[in-house]
Amino acid sequence: MRLYLVRHGETDWNRLGKFQGQVDVHLNNLGLVQARETARAALAWDPTAIYASPLTRTMQVAREIAGLTGLPVTQDPRLMELDLGDVEGVSGSEMRTDWPEVHRVWRDSPELAAMPGGESLAELEDRVWRAFVDIERTHEDDDNIVVVSHNFAIRAMCGKLAGIPLTHFHGLYLHLASASMFQRAAMGWRLVTYNSTHHLSSDPRSG
Repeated sequence: MRLYLVRHGETDWNRLGKFQGQVDVHLNNLGLVQARETARAALAWDPTAIYASPLTRTMQVAREIAGLTGLPVTQDPRLMELDLGDVEGVSGSEMRTDWPEVHRVWRDSPELAAMPGGESLAELEDRVWRAFVDIERTHEDDDNIVVVSHNFAIRAMCGKLAGIPLTHFHGLYLHLASASMFQRAAMGWRLVTYNSTHHLSSDPRSG
């Protein structure tokens, strides 16, 4: 079994450097181009199933892949981004100024971080892991599964699969519109590709 983890492309909030959690922001023009390029790349993965966060920006990518492969998209709310609560839509500098203690814990001890009015990183890791376990149980060894999700959600799942604790969460960086792939072998899941953007015609912007 192969698991392809796809991050959605650029939104205007990404471009402006705003924290973006479960607010339903659409892809911008660049993000739509990235979605189409990701879909073309996904044809080579020979996917047998597509799962996605139900937020619009991830569904825009998933539907591009579905359009080329003919596969249905299964929406799973457990694949949504971290609920950022009160810091939705703020910039990093605003977070440092208005929520200095939250920012300090997020920076120094991410395993303890909890967003005011939102989720903790540990809660995010737990729910995306439960989604992964259900997906794995549903499919056969020769299936190729595409999961379209978000920055923090994918990093949490990658860390869990690779045995990287949340204390090292910030050591994992993920580009917009990137693809990462795990393959299940006799000794368990192995990370084969992480944060690949070779399928994109332009450099993705961070955010």
